[in-house]
Amino acid sequence: MLRTIRFAPFAAVALLAAAPAMAADSPVVGTWATEAVTDFGTFKSTLTVAEAADGYQVDIKDVPLEGAPPAPPSPPGSISDVVVDGSNFSFKRKLTTPQGEMQFSYTGTVDGDKLTAEVDTGQFGKIPVTGVRQ
Repeated sequence: MLRTIRFAPFAAVALLAAAPAMAADSPVVGTWATEAVTDFGTFKSTLTVAEAADGYQVDIKDVPLEGAPPAPPSPPGSISDVVVDGSNFSFKRKLTTPQGEMQFSYTGTVDGDKLTAEVDTGQFGKIPVTGVRQ
């Protein structure tokens, strides 16, 4: 019995130390340099997927086109419905553009350090997106 009690603190510390490793089990979690090639140009962004208290969260920082002013940060609530299931992911992104508000639906997979996705833009069709882990 005494050995069990002495071992308990070590077991608790080991579990706490392992918690960050367990959080990174999904290959989708991380920061990705992404690129979408369209008829209107190549759009680059940094996509970050992280674990959150209630699942996962996504942050996107768009890289401005050459000569354009810096892109504003995504407003709170502009990314929703984030789902990460193993190496698959999906989420929705709301953007305000000069043409009005648009809703994009992202779906994709991760294989090692490569990300492959598709963005359904609605009126402009589907756009392929590729990315590499940073």
